[in-house]
Parts: sequence; structure tokens; C-alpha cells
Amino acid sequence: MRNNGLLRSAADTIRRFAMLRPGERVLVALSGGADSVSLLLVLQELGYEVRAFHLNHCLRGAESDRDEAFCRALCAARGVPLNVGRCDIAALSQGKAVEETARRERYRLLEQAAEGDKIATAHTADDNLETVLFHLVRGSGAKGVSGIPPVRGAVIRPLLFAERREIEAFLRENGQDYVTDSSNLSDDYTRNRLRHSVLPVLRGINEQAAQAALRLGEQLRQDEACLGGQAERCLQTALRADGAYLTAPFLACHPAVQGRALREAARRAGMPMRDLAQTHIEALERLLSSADPSAQLDLPHGFTARREYEAFRIAPRACGVQPAALPLTVPFDGLWTDGTRVKLRKLEKSEVFYKTVNTFCADCGTIDFASLCVRARQTGDRLRLTEKGGSRTLKKLMIDRKIPAAERDALAVIADRSGVIAVQDIGMDLSRRPGNGARLEIKIERN
Repeated sequence: MRNNGLLRSAADTIRRFAMLRPGERVLVALSGGADSVSLLLVLQELGYEVRAFHLNHCLRGAESDRDEAFCRALCAARGVPLNVGRCDIAALSQGKAVEETARRERYRLLEQAAEGDKIATAHTADDNLETVLFHLVRGSGAKGVSGIPPVRGAVIRPLLFAERREIEAFLRENGQDYVTDSSNLSDDYTRNRLRHSVLPVLRGINEQAAQAALRLGEQLRQDEACLGGQAERCLQTALRADGAYLTAPFLACHPAVQGRALREAARRAGMPMRDLAQTHIEALERLLSSADPSAQLDLPHGFTARREYEAFRIAPRACGVQPAALPLTVPFDGLWTDGTRVKLRKLEKSEVFYKTVNTFCADCGTIDFASLCVRARQTGDRLRLTEKGGSRTLKKLMIDRKIPAAERDALAVIADRSGVIAVQDIGMDLSRRPGNGARLEIKIERN
């Protein structure tokens, strides 16, 4: 096979990044274009056991079928097992970005077809330069501007350090034809405009622009790995058992680490990351240092970030509806909400009562059992906890105990028509304390 330069480049890249073992089986993502055809030939020539997968996106009518037929003929001629998938990407996208839908579906089907083998894609130095520019103009951070990684999980890119002109020369010298995607000739897509208009200008300034972008990507990935490790340590230090994060470890971090840690905290909360922009990260940073201990911030995809005094939490936005009141009978053992169980029973006359934070003993004579219920707090609710102090509003008591604003409506309030009897995590009203008569044990438990 002629043009050993491309073979050497691929072999060096495979060895440098430990992509494949000698003779290992590998699945090639084969579109029929110049890059993927070259990848197939190169891997075969280097002695790897090659299989191929082609996805007919059904986006270009007869041209898509032509590409499929070409891939079938090429693989048959070279003795390469081929798996072909068909998917109506236009219908599947349902008005969303067709390119993103095609990419997601292609990788999903590739992983299925790989059956645990490595997946080789034909990304080149030119693709990497386009990616760097694409993320640069979008305002992406260092991770986006670092471009295409040589290895991502099971996906490898043996041609990443080769340029398209080398690939076309390789095919020309070996008399190998390929197909051309007509959509690549149109400037309707951002990447095509970059390829046709911007890359030639950059190469006019520096012929090695694509290689320079690759070197930049390697440096940025090294920096990202270092800063990412520091961000991970910040998260581990800050994480509380209830899933919230203490603000102090974040505020002690360098801004470069703090931003990465916040982004990772959002990802771990289940938030889709595609629309989390730098403006959101900057707003999160302001939230951490806000003087308002209950400050909140709306984030994309229905998520919110909220301060909880010395901590903060990122979670799906609450619907804002209070739990409904639940009438109580004695005895009682049941759920008020999914997270709260209430238990009531009358104590025997000589029975010893064991008090805990959320176990209360009330005088039955002070309770109107016909109106007894468990409910969320209401405006005007008050509680007197000590002899020395007067009654105080539940809101002030909750603030004193640093109960996050978003959690206050979820606390169980045991009440009757005369007012509050006891409140979860707060205490029992002094006027309901037991005397010499019958006693009621009230237990509030978190599930």
C-alpha cells in the first residue's frame, strides 16, 4: 500500500494513546467518505481485525442509499464484516437539531454494534480545528476549546493527527474511490462555513494551524485534568450527607476550580449540561457569597440553586404546592407526605415516655380531637417553647434554627382548632405539656 506517511501517523497515534493491542478487533464507523474509507484501509493494513458499521440516516434520499451501497461493496471487496443500520433521523429529531440527533443516534447504534470492541471514528486534524473554532465562537470554556480527544471511553481516533489533504493523497495514490456527502458542500451548517471560509484563511496565516490546534488541545486537557482533580476534592470536602454542599470549601477555591466544581455539582444533580452557560456559573458564584441565606437562582431545564444558610443545593425546581392537611385519629400510624410519617397513641397511665427531637408528649385534655390534623405551616402560626419567652411565629423559629426556606413548608405541623400543638424539628407548645390526666404520644418520622 502506497503513502506510508498516513500509516505511520496512525500507528504512532495508536501507540502513543494505547488505543489498540496488536491484532485487536475494532469496529470502524464507516460513512463512505474519504476519512472513514482511509481509516478502514489503514487499520486493515496495520494488521487489526476490522469490522464496520454504516448508518443510513435517510436524510438525503437516493444519495443516502448510494452511500449504503458503496459501503456494502467496499466491505465485500475487502472481506470486512459490515453491519448496516437505518434510521429516519428527520422524523426522530421532531423539530430539534438534526445534526445533534444524528450524532446521538449514530453513537448509540455504534455502541450496540461494537459488542464491547473499540470503536474507531475517522476524525482528523481538520475536524479538530473546526471543533475548536466552533466552540470558540460559541463561548465555550477550556473543555470545549480543547477540541476532540484522541480517546473517549471505547471510542478511538487513529487519524486525529492526520490532515485531510494527507488522506485525500493516500486515497488517490492507492486508487481508492469514496463518496461525497452533498450536504458538506452547503454553507447552511456552521461547520461547513468554518471549513470553507475560515480554515483557508487560517492556513494562509499558518500552514500548520491544524497541528497548532492539536497541541493546544493536549495542553488544555492536561490543565483540565489537574483543575478537575482539585474540583473533585472541593466537592468531596463540601458534600453533606443530605446532598447539599457547604459553601465554605467552594469560596476557598481558586476561581478556576470553583467554576468547575459548580459545573460538576450541577451535573451530579441530574441537570442536562448542554445549556449551562458561563453566565449561569457566574450567577452560582454570586449565590455562594450572597448575604441572603435563602437566596435562589433559576437554572436551565427546570432546575434551581438555593442557599440553605451555610450550604447550597442544586435540584429540580419545586412545584410550590403545600401538602394537604390530613385529619388525625387516635391511634394513628400513616404517611402525611412521601417523606413524613406521623404516629399517635395514648400512653398508659404508668407508661414511661421517652422524649426525642420529634417525639412529643401532650396533655389530652388540651386537644380538640375532632379538629386534630397534620398540615403545613400557615400564616399566623405561633409556638411558645419556654416559660421565659412569649410565643413566636413559626417563621422566626425556623429562621433561628436555620431551616432552609425551601424546606419549611414540608415540616409537619400538628394542630387543632386552638392552634399549633407541635412542629417537626422545632418543638411542642408549652400550653400542651402533660399534666396529671391522659397523655398523647406524638411521633413524627422521616421516611
